[in-house]
Amino acid sequence: MVGPTSLHKRLLSALVFGFLALGAGGCNSTPTPATNAKQELTTGIATTAKKALNAMLKSPKVQQLQGAVFGVVEMANDTKQRLDTAQLTQMLLKTLQEIAGSKFDAVKTFDDDGQSADHTIGGARALQGPQIATRKPSLFLDASIVQRTSGQHTDYILVLDVIKIATGLQVWNGEFSINGEQP
Repeated sequence: MVGPTSLHKRLLSALVFGFLALGAGGCNSTPTPATNAKQELTTGIATTAKKALNAMLKSPKVQQLQGAVFGVVEMANDTKQRLDTAQLTQMLLKTLQEIAGSKFDAVKTFDDDGQSADHTIGGARALQGPQIATRKPSLFLDASIVQRTSGQHTDYILVLDVIKIATGLQVWNGEFSINGEQP
């Protein structure tokens, strides 16, 4: 007959072995397909944004507005994917600043009180005092990621709209497939 102490030891060692087996299997370093898909989508967005911004800046309608200031609106995520829109907006802003060079300026959007949508920018400007002359945006760059599904196939599209703030009229619009081809 097995004594209670021996039974407890066997049970305890079986539990410890079970947890170790689960822990080893759970620590798999291979990314899950969902993680890979999200990373591919984010990389695709960055690549597509660069192409889209180049196309936008080459547009005759946008070139007529040389010297304008783009207010970059927080990117909208109209997909089922969980995307970091703040990070994507920052990437879009940085890419626009790099590509536009001295032809255009770009800032994050401001609310009615003149405060940046990113409160750290407003705080930094307040610390710098009045010597900074900031120009207000004359154009809004609105960006969104849209998901279109047909049957088994899903397309992700980057949609860019340039809106003239003074009139509210759309100056330029473009849709760019993140999967490769332009819709």
